[in-house]
Amino acid sequence: MSSTALKVLLDSTYLLPSFGIEVEGLQNEHIIQLREAVIKGKIRFYCLTVVWVEVIGKVFRENQRLKLDIEEILDVTIKSLLESGFYEWIQPTSEAVKLAFKLRKLGHRDNIDNLLYATSITNNMIFLTMDENFKNFLLKEGYKVNNLMNHTQLLLKIK
Repeated sequence: MSSTALKVLLDSTYLLPSFGIEVEGLQNEHIIQLREAVIKGKIRFYCLTVVWVEVIGKVFRENQRLKLDIEEILDVTIKSLLESGFYEWIQPTSEAVKLAFKLRKLGHRDNIDNLLYATSITNNMIFLTMDENFKNFLLKEGYKVNNLMNHTQLLLKIK
């Protein structure tokens, strides 16, 4: 892996396609381009272990809604996400947890997003997210958001 690879922390939304769940605005071509960027060493994907809380909930709800049975792919998908080496799984630092507390105190109730943002800041990472409401909250509270990008912005940056 290239030492110049951009460190990219993924919002849980970007893990959902692995479970066969379509994400509005995220096309197969985007997924392929992101995958190629990882393989070429342009970017390195990181995931915060706590995102499983969101992923499990979202995957469960979507499968209930669509009346799907993902038991067949569940084992392979989870192993691929955790063990393939394509994603590096990390824990939040104490600094990140303190910043997440501060964001919660300011009124942002999504603790996972708070931890993701805080981890991206304390580890100098790009936070790959499509959450414009969170971005607007951060701007309103005076936090920097230049490290928040969606997939199209990231793909343009690494072209």
